[in-house]
Amino acid sequence: MRPSIAIAGAGPAGTSLAIRLAQQGFEVTLIERETFPRHKLCGEFISPECLSHFEDLGVLDDMLSGGGERIAETRFYAPGGRSFGVSSGAFHGQGFALSLSRAEMDMRLLDRAKALGVIVHEDAGVNGVTVDKNKLLGLTIRRGNGEKAEIAADLFVDATGRSRILSKLAAKKNEDERETVRRSLFVGFKTHLQGASVAKNTCEIYSFTGGYGGLSPVEIGLTNYCFLIRSSTAREFGGNADEIIKKLVFRNKRAAETLRHAEPVREWLAVSIDSFGRAKPTSVANLFSVGDSASFIDPFTGSGMLIAFESAALLSEAVVLNPFSPNEIKADYQANYGRRFAARLRVCSILRGAAFVPYLPTLVISLLNLSRRSRNLLADATRSPRVKSPRIR
Repeated sequence: MRPSIAIAGAGPAGTSLAIRLAQQGFEVTLIERETFPRHKLCGEFISPECLSHFEDLGVLDDMLSGGGERIAETRFYAPGGRSFGVSSGAFHGQGFALSLSRAEMDMRLLDRAKALGVIVHEDAGVNGVTVDKNKLLGLTIRRGNGEKAEIAADLFVDATGRSRILSKLAAKKNEDERETVRRSLFVGFKTHLQGASVAKNTCEIYSFTGGYGGLSPVEIGLTNYCFLIRSSTAREFGGNADEIIKKLVFRNKRAAETLRHAEPVREWLAVSIDSFGRAKPTSVANLFSVGDSASFIDPFTGSGMLIAFESAALLSEAVVLNPFSPNEIKADYQANYGRRFAARLRVCSILRGAAFVPYLPTLVISLLNLSRRSRNLLADATRSPRVKSPRIR
């Protein structure tokens, strides 16, 4: 007998957790409010360390054949054009990163989960929970056609990203816990472009007044551009991404060169961000969080998806070790989570503060341009411990 597990959210954290648990013989239900394939606001940078996770999940060859670009270098540009590069070989794992759209990556992960027997509910949002004596008993899902269904399980996981839908619903039911409403600090924008002149096998990061953005090639000749700005700045431009690019992003000399003739091939996606760093763990005994639901790391580090896969691996290990004790699972998971991510999140908090101080990014880029060792040490501070590299055919 094994406990049953329900996971809300079929992004990289939720689906990779479902795969790992299914590989260990657990009964897993995965709930996703959208229908796949779907596009997602994301930098779509899969760091070299993620490839070892793909190998563990049984999807490495599938991901490498997905048409994405192998990224050999990430280059950071100050507004005036000065830059420095960090080789993908400086990261842990393989000597290249992968730039693949979330539509492709998430779909391939979901197909793998289904093949392992994971029960998948797409087009089904969680809109209710049943909590009794600090224990989550079940979820209510509502499909796009209006149908409702009840899902019971022994263990529950919130993998709904920054929205933390499951955690918030549980907090409303739990008299001892309430989610704090926060004001938006930043707004992220993303689309795929045609006609951008980004260098081959390169991810480029552009700093500009009030924000920064990243450009990288994905499949079928398109590039992904994702940028982050202060909410106050977004309001000044009425949330119009095209105007923000022309009047703000183009103040970065390199961005103006690469994006001047680029055109979106689909509508801009936008999302508000109200916090960075680690979220407060829920007190509900049998509810856990992974990925962005557990913590949100700054996009410029290129390690957001890495944390998603790592946190899922940590939680799966805790569940396998203590399948019938939610309290022991939580204690083990939280302790290992802190050891693995606390230092990274602190470093990124400092870097974020510097990124939004006028003229400081230019100074930092100028200094880092002088020392490869300093660049590699900084990159290392935002990564996980070294992992075994998979064999790439």
